[in-house]
Amino acid sequence: MILTHQTKQGLDIVNLSGRFVMADAAEAREQFRAIVEQGGGQLIVDLSGVTFIDTSGVAVLISAYKAVRGKNGRMILSGIPANVQALLELTRLNEIFELFAHTEAACDALLGSRPA
Repeated sequence: MILTHQTKQGLDIVNLSGRFVMADAAEAREQFRAIVEQGGGQLIVDLSGVTFIDTSGVAVLISAYKAVRGKNGRMILSGIPANVQALLELTRLNEIFELFAHTEAACDALLGSRPA
């Protein structure tokens, strides 16, 4: 798994690619923790490059979601591949996470929700 992070207009955007499995969970959880702690509470996780995710990877996403919510922020998942979408639906996490087709739409949603 490869995790990259960038900040755009005050939004934290994390791009994940490859297989997101148990072997990557501890390191990814720590990276997400640091991003959320240092960030502004607005996180987009782009999953378009993820080829496979197991329950450990999903647990990391849930952990990041809880951390963002602890800052009264929002976390959006974008670019969800069909196999990841199926897992989110099976676990009903699609009812918890905000899902967007593209990172640009997720950015617009977060930027539009900011107070003027």
